[in-house]
Amino acid sequence: MTTNRWHATVSRTVLVVSLIAASLLAGCASTPQVNSSFAPGVDLGTFQTFSFYSDLSTDRAGYHSLVSQQLMFSTRREMEVRGFRFVQDPSEADLLVNFYAHVSDQVRIRSTPDPWVNQSFWNYRRGSYRPWPGHRSWPSHSNVRVDQFSEGRLSVDIIDRKEQMLVWEGVSSRRLTQRTLNDLGPALDDAVHNIFGQFPVPASL
Repeated sequence: MTTNRWHATVSRTVLVVSLIAASLLAGCASTPQVNSSFAPGVDLGTFQTFSFYSDLSTDRAGYHSLVSQQLMFSTRREMEVRGFRFVQDPSEADLLVNFYAHVSDQVRIRSTPDPWVNQSFWNYRRGSYRPWPGHRSWPSHSNVRVDQFSEGRLSVDIIDRKEQMLVWEGVSSRRLTQRTLNDLGPALDDAVHNIFGQFPVPASL
């Protein structure tokens, strides 16, 4: 193999590996985990009106934060397309909505085998010859990778106002990128939409 062909092969290999890694990282950052649960015996379809808690958990210093405003806008849309009617006064609503949003720093530790024993740049040597003992790619027990990232968590609570009881909750969690943190509006809207995808009352077409 000539030097040029060898460099071309290495370049293609590095490009393929880079594209695969980028795809995996993008998937981790954009795929939310959504869970929901509801009180047994409660038929949410029998309720007609909704409003928001006057003191939402996402409010700050007695006023609606930007996060609260986005969540209220997105949730009102999801509730109204399901046939619920918004009322301004919480004391007149059948259902009340509250939110909880939190961003936490996470650490994930992964152990992986050394590169040359898997599909990698070093595979061209397998079956023909091996690195000398002590070579930088000589296999050890494993490589330990520490991955630090931010995780966002959003909870939507639906409360029976008369009974003062939580009757449904939906939770979405996802890995956040710096771009997402800098522009939370679209991420919050997407999270609310995904959460209501598990709401017992379907959207009307």
